[in-house]
Amino acid sequence: MALSLMLRNTSRLSSGGYPQLMKALGSKRQFSQLLGQTKNVTAYTKSKTNLGVVKRYMSGDHSKLWPIEKAVSILLLGVVPATFISPNCILDDIFAVLVVTHFHWGLEACVVDYVRPILFGPVIPKLTMALLYLITISTLGGLLYYNHNCIGIGCTGRRIWEITK
Repeated sequence: MALSLMLRNTSRLSSGGYPQLMKALGSKRQFSQLLGQTKNVTAYTKSKTNLGVVKRYMSGDHSKLWPIEKAVSILLLGVVPATFISPNCILDDIFAVLVVTHFHWGLEACVVDYVRPILFGPVIPKLTMALLYLITISTLGGLLYYNHNCIGIGCTGRRIWEITK
């Protein structure tokens, strides 16, 4: 967010530097919050637009989700090869859950970043998030169904590699 504010205000920043940046962002407290230098995550900011003053509430502590996302990414480094080296139902299920979770978090970040209420109104972002959850649930359900009622993801990968004969 700080980068977008700086990019929007480059004409003001080029002549004035840091004091102009502080004026553009509002206050020193808001600037330090944007850089993540404070512990208070429930902040209230006002920004002036052509439509008037827009109130934004920043809530939620995302510091707990970040290590979980990194742990899932690291787990995928071991689970992906293990799934195809020794395919079984447990590894296939773990693979399906981790991959779908990883994709969901990535696509959720894209939806939150690019389908903003300030651009699309209050309804479209909620619809896209609901569509994302629908796609995530159906993908996970389909993969788990495939793992338990068909040959599974690991055996499918092995059969694809055997096609070259």
